[in-house]
Amino acid sequence: MILPEDRYRFSGKKQKSKKPLIITVSIIAVCVAVAVVLYFTIGSRTETDLINNQEEARTIEALWENQHYETINIKCEAILKEDPMNQKALIYNGFSYFYRGASQYSLEEKIPLFDSSLMNLRRALLVCNEDIKGKVKYIIGKCYFQKGKFYSDLAIIYLEESIEAGYTGEDTFEYLGLLNSRLRKYYKSVEYYLRAIEVKATDMLYLVLAQTYYQLEERTKSEEYLNLALKKTTDFSVEQKARYLLGNILIENGDYERAEEEYLKILEKNDKAADAHYYLGDIYDKMGDSVKARYQWRKCLEIDSYHYGAKLKLYG
Repeated sequence: MILPEDRYRFSGKKQKSKKPLIITVSIIAVCVAVAVVLYFTIGSRTETDLINNQEEARTIEALWENQHYETINIKCEAILKEDPMNQKALIYNGFSYFYRGASQYSLEEKIPLFDSSLMNLRRALLVCNEDIKGKVKYIIGKCYFQKGKFYSDLAIIYLEESIEAGYTGEDTFEYLGLLNSRLRKYYKSVEYYLRAIEVKATDMLYLVLAQTYYQLEERTKSEEYLNLALKKTTDFSVEQKARYLLGNILIENGDYERAEEEYLKILEKNDKAADAHYYLGDIYDKMGDSVKARYQWRKCLEIDSYHYGAKLKLYG
């Protein structure tokens, strides 16, 4: 008797097993089923997430329109936990931190908010579209301006880059003028102030331009812009600063009568202006009237008993 080669097979011919085929078909069926489930689950979730993101974006934009900056920060921080490089969240978050910082009174309250703004906006520059980069750099520049004089060079860099990127704020040139004045780059400062005046001429711009020309010892130009400031202003604090500086220039030029008029005009609106009395005393002293001069210095000390200049004149 010849036994079959396989004790489980009673045929002399080898037959192909059907089990691998069944297993393969089963695996394919399971994969298809899982794929279908995943398609509808993930597809549904993606669609839901898209709708939620659109709703969130609309909510943030509405909050922005109503200047609810703190709420925007809360919402954006939540988004950034899930998506750290979300362009819109980084930009809105950075802008909101900036405006919150600008609204604070003390430097201790301002600085942490400006730092948060800078952190978000500098990250935003890595991912944001070209058309928004100029605005982002503009806010970064203003942030560095607000952080103080030791950040002036960085502020200038970002504000100038914002111009190169095609964005110029209404106050860009004014900020660049102030920043260059901080660094005692007075000629550059004048250049930017003149460009700022072309955008929008204000009493304060005329005043700071006059002060800058004074630093450059260009007295005629300084006087010209002080007169423009006085014609334009309705703010007594601006008027007072302009008249003090104009009076100084007139004293330096030996035009004592016109200088006297400037200080008397200050006293007409503010009879407690100790410096106006002091400078009047200086004028009368130069004109040779020591009695009137001493009277004005005493009036100065009645208002401000610690006034060093008046003390020096009377008792020095």
